[in-house]
Amino acid sequence: MSLNQNLGQQETGVTSSNQKFGRATKDHYDEGAWAMTLFNSSAREIITRPDPVDRKRQASEPAFIRPSQDNLHLSGLLTILHSIPLAREALLLRNKVLNNYGQDAQWWDGQPINLPKVVTIHEAQDGDTDWDDVLYETQRIVAFLDSTTRAFGSADALANLKSMTTYDAEGSVSKFLEAWQESAVRADPGSQLATIFSSKAYKRPLGPYDTPIDKDFVTLEPYVESVHGQTLYDVLDSTMWNDSPGEELDDVWLEHVANILVIRLDSADSAAKTVDVKVPAAFYPDRYLASCRDISRDYRVQRLEVREDIVRLEHIMDRLSAPKGLAKGLNSQTILEKAADAAAALGPKGTSSDAEASAAEPAADVQKLAAELMAISKKIESKLKELEELKQQALESLRGSSKFLTEPPESPGEPPVHKYTLRGVCTEPHVTYILRHRIPDPETPPSDDYDWWRISFSVDDAKTRQAETGGASSAPKDADVVGYTARKVREVEVLRAAREESKNVLLVYADNNAVNFKEEPVPPTLQAFVDADNAAFDAELLKWENTADSRQQDEEVTDWEQTFGSRPAYPSPSIKEEGTGEDLAARNVNVFDYQVSSFDDDSATEPGQEMQERVGKPLLSQGAVQPGQDPQPAWDQP
Repeated sequence: MSLNQNLGQQETGVTSSNQKFGRATKDHYDEGAWAMTLFNSSAREIITRPDPVDRKRQASEPAFIRPSQDNLHLSGLLTILHSIPLAREALLLRNKVLNNYGQDAQWWDGQPINLPKVVTIHEAQDGDTDWDDVLYETQRIVAFLDSTTRAFGSADALANLKSMTTYDAEGSVSKFLEAWQESAVRADPGSQLATIFSSKAYKRPLGPYDTPIDKDFVTLEPYVESVHGQTLYDVLDSTMWNDSPGEELDDVWLEHVANILVIRLDSADSAAKTVDVKVPAAFYPDRYLASCRDISRDYRVQRLEVREDIVRLEHIMDRLSAPKGLAKGLNSQTILEKAADAAAALGPKGTSSDAEASAAEPAADVQKLAAELMAISKKIESKLKELEELKQQALESLRGSSKFLTEPPESPGEPPVHKYTLRGVCTEPHVTYILRHRIPDPETPPSDDYDWWRISFSVDDAKTRQAETGGASSAPKDADVVGYTARKVREVEVLRAAREESKNVLLVYADNNAVNFKEEPVPPTLQAFVDADNAAFDAELLKWENTADSRQQDEEVTDWEQTFGSRPAYPSPSIKEEGTGEDLAARNVNVFDYQVSSFDDDSATEPGQEMQERVGKPLLSQGAVQPGQDPQPAWDQP
């Protein structure tokens, strides 16, 4: 763009109170003080990374992958999968490890690492030379989360791979799992770890000679209706069993459920702010498995009968409260009560003669009619209450039956036998909840206990963390710094957040085999990669600390000058230096219209004598004072 002759002359101006736009004239600039900005007077600089000291991992906190705007929940998914032993082992894919994973000081922030590779002739002909990059990049991320000294990293290098291309930010989770599984199966066809995210569903065909319909999936994405009080099982029931009154039940079941089950809930109501689904901490998929097909059909028939009763009751209630012919917005009770009020208004107001009494007889009939209308209205009201109670009893029965095969069995060996526990939740794009082993203190042995963590990454979190630590950012005052908070939470808070915090929620469940899998250290070449990245971060920290010290000294000078004016250029008698005459002469300093020796020059004034008048001598603009001469001010001094 700078080569385009139509852009006009280079401009210099002020973009904010402490930022200037112009040509670079210094040999060195602070990296954090630079940013590319739009050609817009209202544009505001946004610092996307905090200071290195604020990016250092705390010993008591887990490392995580920061969110990405274009890949909803992908970073949260990777952080959660790393905390599940079997998922971590699968993503490491030890049978497909590089001898060298390269190194880039900005990889943690999304910079890709491009390494030379050997490809086959078939791969080159098909243009499929990058199929395994998703495996290597995932290995880097898993190893990074294992032992990094940084608080967080980035999945941008992974998301920008060719195999990860998607036009839907919400589909990045499915795209990653599909791309990774396809590459893992290709790299190690016999490995069971390559398919730990894959489930299979079956449906009985319509005709007896048709083959069954099967579907493999890595994420379960049910249709979520806007129904208050529904559970995750209710949502899955409606998705798996689309049963309707008067129709034959579909024979649908899950032939296999993955060790790591990923479920994405997205409210169908565009105006909804929450998904409003009760999420269980322990999930049993047995009711959907082939082993429970028969007993599940009995449950479905019972469930369908209750629904038919509810529909029948609602139909009767509609006929009583709003019969045909009434205008919209009116009901029978309202009509009857208004008619009764009108009839009562026509009644006698009191009689004083026989003639008036005779005339009041028709009015008495009107009063009787008004009373009868009110009685009918009360009967309708009573009947509607009775029907409503029956409806609520039916709904309660439906809710009770929905607990079928959702709780631990009373006797061993009885269904349900497949238990999955909730290991992580992604709610808002920048909020992730993970369940992980308790991080041991240096003085306590490792524990089998788990802790829930809430990790949030946003501008507000940066402000919160600064307030907690009492630190201050080196970014400009009008800049937005993105930071994070990580705190322990209770399980009940996680379940509430899954229901109420967002309309688009990602749930990650794992079975007992995945949770109890024995973890091993990462391969040596991956550990070397993380060690090199930690060394690069140590160098960045050291550089920042030196720059911060220099910045602090500059701020102290600025504060002194703002309070007392320009700092005096004459030497302080309390400061002594050693050196040769030539060295001291070389350190003479010119300030405004006078010159002084640096500190205690051999030719400097006697102690106590700070300045001497310059009489008849030219100013510095007319000639420099030679070394050894007494420094003289350019103005009279008493």
